[in-house]
Amino acid sequence: MKMWNRVLNKFSSIANFLYFSICAVRYNIRLGHKFCIHGILNFRMYKTSILKIGDDFYFSNARRLNPICRNIRGSIRIEPGAAIIIGNNVAISSACLWAHQKIVIGNNVRIGGDCIVIDSDCHSLNYVQRREAVSDMLNTKSKQITIEDDVMIGARCIILKGVVIGARSVIGAGAVVTRSIPADCIACGNPAKIIKRI
Repeated sequence: MKMWNRVLNKFSSIANFLYFSICAVRYNIRLGHKFCIHGILNFRMYKTSILKIGDDFYFSNARRLNPICRNIRGSIRIEPGAAIIIGNNVAISSACLWAHQKIVIGNNVRIGGDCIVIDSDCHSLNYVQRREAVSDMLNTKSKQITIEDDVMIGARCIILKGVVIGARSVIGAGAVVTRSIPADCIACGNPAKIIKRI
């Protein structure tokens, strides 16, 4: 079984590298060295979207690679005119990254299983505007997310629009981050609050 898993992982990492390399011809994609995605990733971007990934990138994805994720497929979606910028030595486990404006992830970041990082409300907060699709879309608020260097985000966290997570901070599992978290601290809860300075 372990041998078969290793073969499947190797095959999927090669297939994903080839797929993203082909996409880079049509879209604004830049990949660093040692790019590895295991499993089948839900991926969508547009001609005006931007995706930049640094060296030593790893995305474990479904295939029971991480038991916390319950075999969920990860997702990267970049809306027209939006960008996802990922630094070096970043590891992600079956997470959802959805950019309507911009998501910036620094170097040496770890994003735990089944997290959601989304820089938009996705819908207007005004119920009248939500009644009509165009009005809903035009009145949806988005704001950049920045995750600085050496941050660790625990499993099943949700990082919402406009948040900056300071360097070296730890976000505890299951946290909902609605406001910025400074550097060098541990935050957890819903909404996430600082519980310790490190």
